[in-house]
Amino acid sequence: MSPMSMLTTPGRMRLRTRSAALALGLLVLPALATAAPAEPAAKRGAPATGRASTTAVAAPGPKAGKKTKDLGFDLPVQSFELANGLRVFVVEDHSTPAFNMTVLYDVGSRDEVAGRTGFAHLFEHMMFEGSKNVPPMGHLTFVQRVGGNNNAGTSYDMTLYYENLPSQYLELGLWLEADRLRSLEITDKNFENQRNAVKEEKSMRMDNVPYSAAIQDWLSDAWKGTGYGHSVIGSLEDLDAAKTSDVQEFFNKYYSPNNAVLVFVGDVDFADLKGKVEKYFGDIKRGPERIPTPSGTIDKSKPFERTVEDPLAQQALYLLGWHTVGQTHPDRYALDLLGNILLVGESARIPKILQDEKKLVAFAGGAHFSQRDAGLVFVQAMPLATTKFDQIKQVIRDEVTKMQKTGISARELQKAINSEVMSTVSTLGTNQGRATSIATGALFYNDPKRVLTDLQKYQEVTPADIKRVANEYLGPNWLTLEIKPAAAKANMMGPG
Repeated sequence: MSPMSMLTTPGRMRLRTRSAALALGLLVLPALATAAPAEPAAKRGAPATGRASTTAVAAPGPKAGKKTKDLGFDLPVQSFELANGLRVFVVEDHSTPAFNMTVLYDVGSRDEVAGRTGFAHLFEHMMFEGSKNVPPMGHLTFVQRVGGNNNAGTSYDMTLYYENLPSQYLELGLWLEADRLRSLEITDKNFENQRNAVKEEKSMRMDNVPYSAAIQDWLSDAWKGTGYGHSVIGSLEDLDAAKTSDVQEFFNKYYSPNNAVLVFVGDVDFADLKGKVEKYFGDIKRGPERIPTPSGTIDKSKPFERTVEDPLAQQALYLLGWHTVGQTHPDRYALDLLGNILLVGESARIPKILQDEKKLVAFAGGAHFSQRDAGLVFVQAMPLATTKFDQIKQVIRDEVTKMQKTGISARELQKAINSEVMSTVSTLGTNQGRATSIATGALFYNDPKRVLTDLQKYQEVTPADIKRVANEYLGPNWLTLEIKPAAAKANMMGPG
């Protein structure tokens, strides 16, 4: 499943992996708060113009295929590139007098190094602290005062910023984004302000949320040896040890035109937009060439099992999972559909048995989700008072074994494919959804239409593929987490 569904949180906006993985995402990923409006400052003059290659080029898309054509929709993407390496993608849609502007930077927590974690998320905050011509929080308030909205989000793999604006305010959005990329105010005062904001966010959204710390620690240890082996919000000890010069160095390394894509979807004119993007972004210097982050190695040689007590939990929560593959692996599509058939929705195989037939849980569900370099099929279940973890494990093991031996029906497969189509249609129904999909496809896979490429790949999956990946990935070396209420709290609650 695609990693680019979004979840609003207090602090800015956090990206999560998938709507089907909502509960896990809520517990693992930090959060956002909205600032109050303020009076805008006067706009500065336009920056000097630099040379650019602004010839529209054909955007790569899905391979021609009957099944993709039968979907009856497309993304009419146009594109150009500035001399400084900034790639720009545009979809004109004049159905409403508004547009979305999204900037996606190729930096997430997976790119951080030991002793310097939390910097990617920190910049989600720092980018609102003001720049040469914009006061602190002015980026939020300028947009809100003209009826727009904006936000940002950080994930393991990326950092995203967006504005939704009335179409007559195109230059406002361009000016704001260009000014903070060109001249972000990275000062001791601003760093200290946002370091404190991150601490407050972690306390509010992670440390004082039931199950959150246990799940994050479980995931980090399961992904040890990779860039996913620590939380997106990072270590407060690392942030406390950091200096302003360290923060500036991180910005210089990752925040550059050639490490980003800029996407517009909505009521814009391509020819007009080319000149205006050049006007505001053309003189921003190209940054250092991006050195790929090593993918690392995950130990899959043995089961990974953990039991913890959570003083904030009022009842138990059980999680199970299997390591799988990253976004570019060809098995990802079959695994997504396998996760849908087994786990997504009340009619999926495992929730139906656990909840409806055996009545062992209050709820159960899960999904397959993948980052750029790693993936996980996960199950989560909240047991009833008399249910033991071993009972849930047995149901899951039995149903997985059944799939491994007898496979699935064509009807089950088509239902899962239909679910992917409906999810994609919903995503592409908004300017913001289209812009985010285009940005991730373009930045990471050189395919701005990758969301449609994915649909074709899903339709090529067969029942035999599902059976094969079930046998290959859902083996005995699973990951389990049993979260129990702390003993004192359990006793206070009395007999079950």
